[in-house]
Amino acid sequence: MTRSTTPYAERTSRPVIVEGALEVERPVAGFYRMKLRSGGVLAGIRIWYGPPHDPDTGEVLDRSWRWQAEANGEPIDFDDAWPKCGGSPITEQEYRQYCGKQVWARDHAPKSAFADPKRRYDPLTAPLPF
Repeated sequence: MTRSTTPYAERTSRPVIVEGALEVERPVAGFYRMKLRSGGVLAGIRIWYGPPHDPDTGEVLDRSWRWQAEANGEPIDFDDAWPKCGGSPITEQEYRQYCGKQVWARDHAPKSAFADPKRRYDPLTAPLPF
């Protein structure tokens, strides 16, 4: 067996394709779930491509379209969500359940991680996760 005399820098390479792998360069619009921090609770994530919305009034702004993300119905930085959430797709109904759980927790347990998914989850505080 003889070694090739072609230097490594001059060799041609082919792309590696893995069946079922996520292409992180191409975001996919949809609904996902992920934790916004370690030790936190799962949050529903919505990814879409479109015009931005005004954070105060919610009306559509006349700006260039971009990839955007929401966690439980509230805007978050797109780079904080994609591609971390890409491996856990959910249905729109499940996303709405995450949003509803946060609304309920803000009224009934405002100090819990369910009211603010960026908080650390303490299993000894209410509400219980079941």
